[in-house]
Amino acid sequence: MDIQTKIVTPFNRSLGNGAQMGVLFSLAIDHVIENRDTTVIVKLINAAKNKKDAQAERAIRSTFAAVFEGSKVTKTKTGIAIKIKDATLSNSAVNSLKELIGEGVSMRGDKWSKAFKSDDEKGDNELDYIKAASNLIKRGYNPMTLLAALQEASKQAA
Repeated sequence: MDIQTKIVTPFNRSLGNGAQMGVLFSLAIDHVIENRDTTVIVKLINAAKNKKDAQAERAIRSTFAAVFEGSKVTKTKTGIAIKIKDATLSNSAVNSLKELIGEGVSMRGDKWSKAFKSDDEKGDNELDYIKAASNLIKRGYNPMTLLAALQEASKQAA
């Protein structure tokens, strides 16, 4: 199969249509599963980059990472490379992908992104609090005042 004419070019044209993007991305995943060749995914990421479509690029990367757990994206002189040598194929992610495609869900939508959120993103909200507190302190807020405000807010919440 010629991935350029069957997947990459139509994907590039469909960047405005999230449902069609999903169908073509699914074909790309099938190609990677069958041939162990990630070139098509790199080309899809580059197509999104060239159109300055960060949302599409993020959707491609997060979905691919969910399907091939442990895949590694590395920077090269000419761009990026994706290695799946030590990655494992997640059958549940592939099934989720097929279900979303069958329902005509947009690759840009909340339902898609929630289906492929990584465990890191789903996990600890505590890290988010630490990050938020650090940001506030960097912006000049007094840590003791923040602590007092949090204690007061927790008393009111209780």
